[in-house]
Amino acid sequence: MIIKETGQDYSILNRFSLLGKNEVALSKGFAFLIGKEREALFILLRRLGIRIKNTEQNFRKIFIEVERKRDRNRTDIEITYPNQFHIIIECKVKKGKVTEQRTQYIRDFDHDCPQNILCFITQERDSIKQNIDNVDVFYLGWLEIINLYTSRKLHSIPLIKEFSQYALRTYNMNEQKEILIQDLSDPQEMDRYKSFNVYRRNETFGIPLYFAPHFTRNANQPEGIGISYLSKVLGTLTMRPNEANNVFTELAKFSENENLRKLWAEGVKLDKEDRIYTYYFLDDPIKLNKPLKKDPGIEKGRGKNWIAAAIPPNRCVSFKEFTRRMMME
Repeated sequence: MIIKETGQDYSILNRFSLLGKNEVALSKGFAFLIGKEREALFILLRRLGIRIKNTEQNFRKIFIEVERKRDRNRTDIEITYPNQFHIIIECKVKKGKVTEQRTQYIRDFDHDCPQNILCFITQERDSIKQNIDNVDVFYLGWLEIINLYTSRKLHSIPLIKEFSQYALRTYNMNEQKEILIQDLSDPQEMDRYKSFNVYRRNETFGIPLYFAPHFTRNANQPEGIGISYLSKVLGTLTMRPNEANNVFTELAKFSENENLRKLWAEGVKLDKEDRIYTYYFLDDPIKLNKPLKKDPGIEKGRGKNWIAAAIPPNRCVSFKEFTRRMMME
């Protein structure tokens, strides 16, 4: 590792940079941060739904461990407060996926503990919560973790600032899925979007900043074929529809607007099936002056950076391309 280049007045690296550039490095750096900075730890605890006072006495009772070996696995970070809560954190970077790990660690919890939490922190923009066998399972994004600190003016604390710089620079955390575009033609789903500010899809992980529905010919909408709206994604939950009455606390994290939260809950209740979906909770949509169209024709390469033919799942485009297309219409 190069610490300082010839001609530099000083090294631009900080103490976290010495850890390296992999998942283990990031998880160790994060564990070091929350073990040293009380404010950083208690903000994380509140985000995970743990209501405990931020006091020196409570901080002293909390145990933080990295790379704990268990019978079937090795955990990245564990946070324990005896007879209060137990948290297992798994850290992912780049395209690291959460698959069987979602249930693999459930067996590692003592179900007599009042509050058990499994948290996956990924490079995707996640904000999802589930409950599996009375273990709360959270999916957060690294950028959300960093924003938790910067939004509360804690970025001036040197250690928090250094960790944020390390994560952003080392793992290119500023790369985001910007605008998700998906075909929409089902009458109920169009009503859910237009009337309740909710977009429903099969279970997924990692969310974009915005959602733009593409109304197909079969949609028969007055706006016509194409993209007529752009909605900011305020948050997501992965759950069964019958859990809608139990998520008002979670919805409050996405918006202070009580009427909007009630609208979201009604949008979820449109479903009657006992199965898990991912719901996007949206801000009021922005209506475009003219619908944006797919690239026509059949030639190879059409739709590059945009959309053409049947839109694949998770098709995301950049703000730059989206606004360029607006100028073309």
